[in-house]
Amino acid sequence: MLNTLTLAWRNIFRYRTRTIITLVAIAVSVCISILVDGLLRGVNEQSLYNLTTYETGEVTLYADGYFADRASYPTEHLLEESQRKTLDQILDSHGIAFAPRYKTVADLSFYDEGHDLDASRSAVLVGVDPQRDGAVFRLPRSVSSGRWLETGDDGVVVGEGLADKLNLSVGSLLTIQGKGREGFLETFDAPVVGILTTENPVVNSSELFMTLDALDGMFALDGGVTEYAVSDGKVSLAGPRFLKRIRSLITPVSGIQAYDWREVESDLVAVMNGDKGSSLMILVFLFLLAAAGITNTMLMAVMERRKECAMLRAMGFSRGAVTSLFVWEGVMTGLLGALSGALAGALATYPLAKYGIDLSGMLPADIDLGYRITLVMRSGYYPQSFIGIPLCAVALSALSCLVPVARATKEDVASLLRRS
Repeated sequence: MLNTLTLAWRNIFRYRTRTIITLVAIAVSVCISILVDGLLRGVNEQSLYNLTTYETGEVTLYADGYFADRASYPTEHLLEESQRKTLDQILDSHGIAFAPRYKTVADLSFYDEGHDLDASRSAVLVGVDPQRDGAVFRLPRSVSSGRWLETGDDGVVVGEGLADKLNLSVGSLLTIQGKGREGFLETFDAPVVGILTTENPVVNSSELFMTLDALDGMFALDGGVTEYAVSDGKVSLAGPRFLKRIRSLITPVSGIQAYDWREVESDLVAVMNGDKGSSLMILVFLFLLAAAGITNTMLMAVMERRKECAMLRAMGFSRGAVTSLFVWEGVMTGLLGALSGALAGALATYPLAKYGIDLSGMLPADIDLGYRITLVMRSGYYPQSFIGIPLCAVALSALSCLVPVARATKEDVASLLRRS
């Protein structure tokens, strides 16, 4: 065994040109596969992170009857003030971050007499608690112009895309018509006090924010809200265990249901899961192309050394020993190529993870990609990519030797020498 490994190692350096070609083929295949896999995973993870940190939180609490109709933002099923007091005590006592919110569809209009501008737009009006919201969402840290809401504010903060469409700026007076309790309509004017630039295009293009205190009086909410967004306070997405914990904690409060982000945005998650299958097919196709290159290179390397196979057989090496020798050469070559490719992939991933790929020059700013990401797509470092792909390349390199070596060792030694 030791002699076989030693001989296999030496053979790698005996055929330098062929070895370099094989190493390059394997390294390039591994590097490209890692880059593509990292980018696909990064876009998916970035989208889910932006979903939970700007829209839903990890878990959302609703009043009975609200969840089924949540897409239409009903105002008939509210978490009432009495329920909220108990909820606040429970969540605060367990150190869980939460943010009460009131959401409704709103019609917006802005008239600028000086520029003869009359613009209108539909959006989602979100009432927030300025003191609580920042513990769950990143909105207060995403203000690009003006300021975030403060307690007692009667102003509004709008997303950057929405502001551009209506030609709004800080200080503009916006007319808003929204739904209050039981669906009655209320129209009022509010000054724009801030503009948000987030990493979530949905928030940028279709949401605006006011304080719950301001909306409470105009919409006759009596302290009611449509939802509570809850977070576990960690950077990573919370799992089913956190949802189970929240459901057990709110048991004393009747009339409330808890759902995690997968359930709240089930349509988006279904689309992303479908895209995962398409992405996997792309990656498999890419790796098959790489496999063809690796297999062809290893096949040629073995076929060109049929005479060597015959000489080894003539010297007393068994078929298994010759096969083992070439397989170990394939393993070692694959290992060196895979490690080189993984290192190159790590270096190439760094700028993609830090700066991303900016598509804004090729696509319209308001295009909907179906994901919660802006036009900057970022990659990431994932153990699955840096372990699984190189291991597959090593296995492929070794297996590529089996068929040609098996064919060569089956033939008679004399005929092999004559043909070589």
